[in-house]
Amino acid sequence: MKYWIIVFWLLSGMGVYAGNSKPLEKPNVLFIVADDLNVDIACYGHPIVKTPNIDKLRARGMVFDRAYSQYPLCNPSRNSFLTGLYPGTSGCLDNGMNIREAVPDVVTLPQVFRNNGYKTITTGKIFHQKDPASWTHISNVRTGGLLPTDKEPEYYLHGWSDEGKTKGEGRFLADETVKWFEWRSVTEGEDLLKDGRVMRASKNRADEILEDGAPFFLCAGFARPHDPYFAPKRFFDLYPLESLTLPVTPSDASAIPDHAFYSVFKKAFETMDEPKKREAMRAYYAGISYMDEQLGLLMDYMEEKGLLENTVIVFMGDHGYQVGEKNYWNKGLLFERSCRAPLIIAAPGMKTAGETCERIVEFVDIYPTLTGLCGLDDLEGLDGTSLVPILGNPNAERKEIAYSYCNADRSVRDPRFRYIVWKSGGHALYDHQKDPGEHYNLADNPECAPVVKRMKSLIDSMPEPKGK
Repeated sequence: MKYWIIVFWLLSGMGVYAGNSKPLEKPNVLFIVADDLNVDIACYGHPIVKTPNIDKLRARGMVFDRAYSQYPLCNPSRNSFLTGLYPGTSGCLDNGMNIREAVPDVVTLPQVFRNNGYKTITTGKIFHQKDPASWTHISNVRTGGLLPTDKEPEYYLHGWSDEGKTKGEGRFLADETVKWFEWRSVTEGEDLLKDGRVMRASKNRADEILEDGAPFFLCAGFARPHDPYFAPKRFFDLYPLESLTLPVTPSDASAIPDHAFYSVFKKAFETMDEPKKREAMRAYYAGISYMDEQLGLLMDYMEEKGLLENTVIVFMGDHGYQVGEKNYWNKGLLFERSCRAPLIIAAPGMKTAGETCERIVEFVDIYPTLTGLCGLDDLEGLDGTSLVPILGNPNAERKEIAYSYCNADRSVRDPRFRYIVWKSGGHALYDHQKDPGEHYNLADNPECAPVVKRMKSLIDSMPEPKGK
């Protein structure tokens, strides 16, 4: 059965496409991913971070306030939402595995659009590893031109190391074991920064789209706020060090097992004094605001060219990030700050534009949502559930469970609790109604035994990774 028939019924009943008597003809897709972006942005309520262009996008779409990555690390997270599969289903559990090694015959999200006559274009970092089968066009971010797709292309992030040629004040924030943990307030060589290159190459792709008029699935993968924390000085100036408030761990907080962290990173972060911590926070926020500027330049250009009139837009971070919480400055943990990330979806004519959905959703839901909105055929075997009903009504009923993996460890989040099981030993239950910072572990509290039992049954139902 053609999915567009179902989508037509849903959208006409809910008014997602207000004023239209039928779904749009082959809607375009603009798919934007910011690397390592957590919810420290204005439209998620952050009091300091300035993101006017994300706010502008929020006004035309829906903010998903509680959206969760299925793996708080770049490659397995991206492979998950780009296939609609849990990491346990695909077996992709690290940064080095290409999705075709894990699931050779998988039809990726951009690939399903390519198979339906779309021009599928990648600029910057969308997959962490290469996947030529997904794309009709691959941008070279150094030149702004294109790479060949008729043979194994060179790595499509070619040239990004040029950032090291920029100049400005900065320093390393920890010891040599985390050489990437560096900030630079750039005063010379801004043109070499990654996100400006992604923006300019994406504008080139927009010009090519205008020439041939084919429906498009255009991806822009911004690099910031991922380390190294390089951004133009004007964005560092937005965040004076004395204006920043560092996270505080209560003195009576529950202990966390050492194996919950990457031990090498943890030891390095423990060497940081308060000035370095403030510098790290400022640099992360500067990267967010720089990325926001480049996003705005791209969006404004595409709107000026009339390319957003029939376009579904997705904006997301690939996972969350610890900005000093639990004295950690990275991702790869199963706590809220690492797993929760921003997600905004906009569709032309949405009656719910500007609203916020507080339901628990997962990043694997993005795949069936986009194929549904664009009237593509149903695909079997996806782990995600379409968000189309919620785009019409943010309070629509749905199963509110979010699963996350990290190595052999597992976590499950429901509307109130997060439960974590570490394979090396120990478990944790956090009550977000009373403890949103996840400071107090209730897993061994007898009064919480029924909750632990229920959450453990959900953990046990998670797909088991191959070979684990």
